Amino acid sequence: MELENKHSKNNWVYYARKISQYLSFSIFIYLLLFLDPLTEKDLSANIFLRMSPLSAIGAMVAAKTFILKYWPAFIVLFLTIPFGRFFCAWICPLGTTIDITDRLFAGLRKKSQKNLYDGRRFKYYLLAFLLIGLLFGLQCVGWFDPLSIATSVYAISIHPYIINLINGFFGYLGAIPLIGYSFALIHKFTQEILFAYHAPFFRAHGILLMVFVLLIAAGMVFRRYWCRNICPMGAILALFSDWSLFKRNVSSSCTNCGLCVENCGMGAIGNDGKVTKDGECILCITCQKVCPENSITFSNRQPVEQRQTIDLSKRAFVFTGLLSAVITPLMKLNHVKASNKGKVSIIRPPGAVNEKEFLALCIRCGECMKVCKTNGLHPVLLEAGIEGVWTPKLIPRIGYCDYGCVLCTRVCPSGALTRLPLEEKREIALGKARINHNRCIPWVGYSRLPELEKKWQDFNCGVCEEVCPVPTKAIHFNTYVDAQQREIRRPFVREDVCVGCGFCEKVCPVLGTSAIVVEGIQPQTKIERQKNSFITNFFPETIGEWERVASPNIYEGKDRLYEYIDGGAEPYLSYSFIRVSNTEYLKAGANGRLPLQNTDNAEHLREAGKRIFIEVWEFGCSDDAFGVFSKDRTGTDIKVGNGSALFNNYLYLWNDIYFIKIEPRQGDVLAEEVAFIGKSIINLMPYKKASLPNIVSYLPQQNLVQESPVFFHKKIILDNIYVSDNFIEKNVFRLSEKTDAVIAEYRLTTNTKSSKLMLVRYSDSETARLAFDDVVKLWRFFGEKESISGTIHIFQNKAQHYTSCLLIKNILGITFLSTNKDNAEMLLKLVEEKL
Repeated sequence: MELENKHSKNNWVYYARKISQYLSFSIFIYLLLFLDPLTEKDLSANIFLRMSPLSAIGAMVAAKTFILKYWPAFIVLFLTIPFGRFFCAWICPLGTTIDITDRLFAGLRKKSQKNLYDGRRFKYYLLAFLLIGLLFGLQCVGWFDPLSIATSVYAISIHPYIINLINGFFGYLGAIPLIGYSFALIHKFTQEILFAYHAPFFRAHGILLMVFVLLIAAGMVFRRYWCRNICPMGAILALFSDWSLFKRNVSSSCTNCGLCVENCGMGAIGNDGKVTKDGECILCITCQKVCPENSITFSNRQPVEQRQTIDLSKRAFVFTGLLSAVITPLMKLNHVKASNKGKVSIIRPPGAVNEKEFLALCIRCGECMKVCKTNGLHPVLLEAGIEGVWTPKLIPRIGYCDYGCVLCTRVCPSGALTRLPLEEKREIALGKARINHNRCIPWVGYSRLPELEKKWQDFNCGVCEEVCPVPTKAIHFNTYVDAQQREIRRPFVREDVCVGCGFCEKVCPVLGTSAIVVEGIQPQTKIERQKNSFITNFFPETIGEWERVASPNIYEGKDRLYEYIDGGAEPYLSYSFIRVSNTEYLKAGANGRLPLQNTDNAEHLREAGKRIFIEVWEFGCSDDAFGVFSKDRTGTDIKVGNGSALFNNYLYLWNDIYFIKIEPRQGDVLAEEVAFIGKSIINLMPYKKASLPNIVSYLPQQNLVQESPVFFHKKIILDNIYVSDNFIEKNVFRLSEKTDAVIAEYRLTTNTKSSKLMLVRYSDSETARLAFDDVVKLWRFFGEKESISGTIHIFQNKAQHYTSCLLIKNILGITFLSTNKDNAEMLLKLVEEKL
């Protein structure tokens, strides 16, 4: 119980400590909640974990190397020398959590408990056990590090529980008529402040919660039981606090009232109120605040009689060393590995160092699991032996490794995961996919071939191939075609390019264990991807009667593209451009001669032969390849690849992540010849079902001008499309690489002017709202007449052109240049129905 001071005194240090403690805790929670966006911006969101001297010493001793990333830990140790064990009361988030929960047990603690066994020496013996274990190659300091414990508890248990409770609560309230909409807004706000757009689930979360509950339940015995008796990091700080300039000093005015003894959370004060136990005071300043006589000060001088040293037993230290030597080999036993003849298929996160070093460096903090976008990383139980408990592993059936994500490699504080640039990460193989022919749908169908010949069923699946993110696809098909041209496409894995991301295993439609399973490989290997290998596949030396002139030219990356088409590269770079290659093919003429490159003689060209020019463009995803195709195409579809357009014998093709252009250069090249070459190139590419960008599916089909939709991301594409009678200079639609947009023409009849509809999908609803507001403001600035129909804003200019706009969640819909108000409104209503 705290009493008001009888004498006026300045308690600013106490209140400064309180502010520091709760401010530090708030920062810790903030960094944990917003770990994903902060890490994406490459900010040091893991700063608290790097403050731990225990983790720093553990990781460096086990790995036998100096880890510069732990510089905050050295600052903490350096400040401990003059300021004592301040970290525990001023900064430590686990200490703050225990302070809060200890208040719940205030009524359960009895005075008789003061006579219980004083176990504060145990933390020193535990520290010795951990350090000696490190010398024997056993790393388990992460299990006892307070900052790792706080991080994993809040990230893996508490935060997900809170999210699920909130979602369940507001899900129930949202179903209430009339007021449900209001609760939905509150729910959305709650999701934003907790960064809780989805509810993650972590394996073994209940075990961690039980450990945490036991830890805080110890508060029924003593306040800060963990900090007093168990915390090995507290033992380190206590050893460094001997030279502190701020030691507790009690003057002769002390009346032995016992208030300081009763209020000391660490039990650091002797029963007489004067003696202070070495290394136990955490400078919480509570004793000074509650002292009614102002008898307590903190200075560098402490009377010898007021100092009680810790009594550590040499025998106990010897026993600890022997115990560590005995337990270490037992902790390294791995029953799973032994039963599998030395093979363990744990999939470690990308960038993981070799397994032995990984176990030495990993501090079991759980930050990589928290930051995983797909919720694919989970704690290991006994698969890697006892020493591997709580290290991370990828479970693809729950979540795959995102091909475009490197967050876990950025957030790791100890270097167990090597920091990787995105391009380098994409070439790291975490494992290899294996197909179980006894469970895979097409393979099961193929095994029943005699039965299928009598009564055919479609056993084709191919979901694994569709989602494979590797540009050249790690999953291909062996296709069986029967006499009636019915086919079964049996998937197989190209292990040389498989990166083991687990996307295929995640989406496999087979119930239970997936028909395709990723097995981890250790150490992780780099895919020796021949970046230009597709050239030899897609540009053979001969295509029918056509002969390749020379090896293809290759232009890879931004700078090389500028060399290739200086002044026209920007539109292509607005998509996920990887490379473009080109070459020419020649076909001998009637006289058997190949054509010359430069001649204007028509007769010579007719007799000498023909020449065509071919470009193959590669992009990071099929959506972007379609976007370039939709931007450049003109002509009619000839049903080749995923999309095609033929105009004046110029052929434009889209197939998966590739865009192909075939251009006649010399001679009378026929449409049939161009189509034949296009089909031949397509046949050399991995099979891929046509899959238009998702945003395109929201376009109403009624009155749509076929082949008019153009898919894009950035404003540079829209700048070349006429959408307004006014000049739009600024990026009012907030287009960026994070937006998906499509614009298409609509025409009521062949004699009427066309209007345009644009749909833009944003990464979040807030950006969509800002873009919508900007559009409305700009059209008002143009001075156009405004009317509102429901949620649709309609503007009319002097030329009788209508522009209408509508916001639906994170999608903005706009019609341009419509000559009829009702038609402009109707298009957006059709979009609204689709959404």
